[in-house]
Amino acid sequence: MTSDFGTNDSCAPSEREHIRVVAVIQARMGCARLPGKVLRPIAGKPLLWHIVHRLKTCKLLEDVAVATSITPADDAIVEWCNANSVAVVRGPEDDVLARHARAAEKLDADVIVRVPSDAPFIDAGFVDHLVATLIEQNGDYVLAEDGTDLVHEGVDAFSRRALDRLMMDAAHDPAAREHVAGYFRLHPEFVKVVRPEPYAPRAQESRRLAVDTLDDLAFAEIVHARLAAQAGEASLADLLLLLEREPDLKAGNVSVRQIPMRPQVRAHRAFSALIRCDGGGKFGYGHVKRMVALARTLRDRESIDAVFALNGEEDAALAIRRAGFAVTMLDTERSLESLIAAGKPDLLLLDGREGPSRAELQKLKRNIAVTAVIDDGHERRLAADYAYYPPVPGARALDWSGSQTVPRLGWEWAVLGLNPNLARAHVTASRPTILVAMGGSDPHGLTLRMAKALAGLGSAYRVRFVIGAGMKDASIVARGLVALKKNYETVEGADDLSIEYASADVALCAFGVTAYELAACGVPAIYLGLTGDHAASASAFADAGMGIALGLADKVSDADIARAVQWLLNRPAAQREMRRQGRTLLDGQGAVRVAADLSAALSAIRAPVRAAL
Repeated sequence: MTSDFGTNDSCAPSEREHIRVVAVIQARMGCARLPGKVLRPIAGKPLLWHIVHRLKTCKLLEDVAVATSITPADDAIVEWCNANSVAVVRGPEDDVLARHARAAEKLDADVIVRVPSDAPFIDAGFVDHLVATLIEQNGDYVLAEDGTDLVHEGVDAFSRRALDRLMMDAAHDPAAREHVAGYFRLHPEFVKVVRPEPYAPRAQESRRLAVDTLDDLAFAEIVHARLAAQAGEASLADLLLLLEREPDLKAGNVSVRQIPMRPQVRAHRAFSALIRCDGGGKFGYGHVKRMVALARTLRDRESIDAVFALNGEEDAALAIRRAGFAVTMLDTERSLESLIAAGKPDLLLLDGREGPSRAELQKLKRNIAVTAVIDDGHERRLAADYAYYPPVPGARALDWSGSQTVPRLGWEWAVLGLNPNLARAHVTASRPTILVAMGGSDPHGLTLRMAKALAGLGSAYRVRFVIGAGMKDASIVARGLVALKKNYETVEGADDLSIEYASADVALCAFGVTAYELAACGVPAIYLGLTGDHAASASAFADAGMGIALGLADKVSDADIARAVQWLLNRPAAQREMRRQGRTLLDGQGAVRVAADLSAALSAIRAPVRAAL
């Protein structure tokens, strides 16, 4: 390759009619110092939101993309980006350069601004300053003097030309693969390097504002509080003035290269949670789905890290890992007691049919600050500190005599299996759509039965059958369904059915967590109970106007099922009312309320300890 790579030629940015400038945020959930930090909240919004929000105010940027990895843990970032209309690309975990190249290709970039995912106070003016320097001097990389702008450390502007050359000539170099622009700093002769004019306000090392630790996160919260600023409104200029006025804050501005915060501004030690749930096979996947949603909310809204202890099968553990959480399978060698002793969690959450007895939970409580159960009818609930239930008949009938447990009963406490980062919406399909969901494992083999029961409805409808991860002979069932009728389709391998709910007009489901999700998404449903308890709970949904309860599945005929579905399809007014009732009663914020309630309980226990310090 010749040495005049950065000289004026036919591809020089200055000669192009239009220069497309994009920002690429490199973000991953994995972080040794602060796992999941990119989705942790600051002033009520995820860290990633703050960065995107500020970049969108740049005058010279046309688009913003997030570059993340293909590891399952980073699915949460992709879901957030999709829900917030932010472009996202994925690539190898160990090749940041390849991810930037994919982002540049996707957004057709001429100039790329590389942005780290730890910069909630990134200054739009500084980004524009770098881009203007690059374009005006027809450069390939903007290199500031060492140590002059540490507030913006990690922000780099370079040309597409320079990125392409990295891919061609240095793709195997660790500095290029891991740090991208770091290669330009090590080899300034590689491309045309230009220097920017000083940018005011400058920042000294003690004012580095990256978020790398819980103390950094707490500092960002404190700054918003001191400035009385809403999310995204704390300007860098105001922040630097605040640090001048309050030197204690400056001393407490912690990053990986700084001294610890002083006690008056130090973050409280992070709370941690251990979630014990059932999942897979005979248990189904409802417990796992809703506990993953609650774990996300604890992490993203309350800064409470969560790990899982799973009683069940490995396929359910896979769904937990894909959501970005560590999980340990419970067995004879790894008991709940041993996990508590090793991890010392502050909070223990139980969601499952099996689990510790009342006496066993009472013993475990000696080493736990707060314990809680979700939708649990077992006697162990009487040893928990908190218990959360929807107002179904089984929950209303529970006796709390002789217990110190605080029960929370109401539709508002229902924890759904939906990802809280996804917005609820309804999409009109080309044909009326019926969604059939008989549970993640469908232990009673109802899916094929439903297909046969609905066969007489004709081809005017689109019928989509959910094939759960734990369904026996799933591939055989799927092939049999699509062979049965041309308008039959299958939904396979989905951990989150939000997209299916959005396009469904009515649903036919086995009662369980799916029934709650359908109601929250405004999908009128017909419920079949697998047990007496489920049938009774389904009747509460019907009484509340969210759907139709047909009773026990093995007691209702196929003809009655088909008639109920046809009746509902023919009555748009009934559908509208069920949709309204479902969204009114189940607003999807149950996980948020439970997480906030438990966080407040933990804080209340710690408050006397802090006051004594």
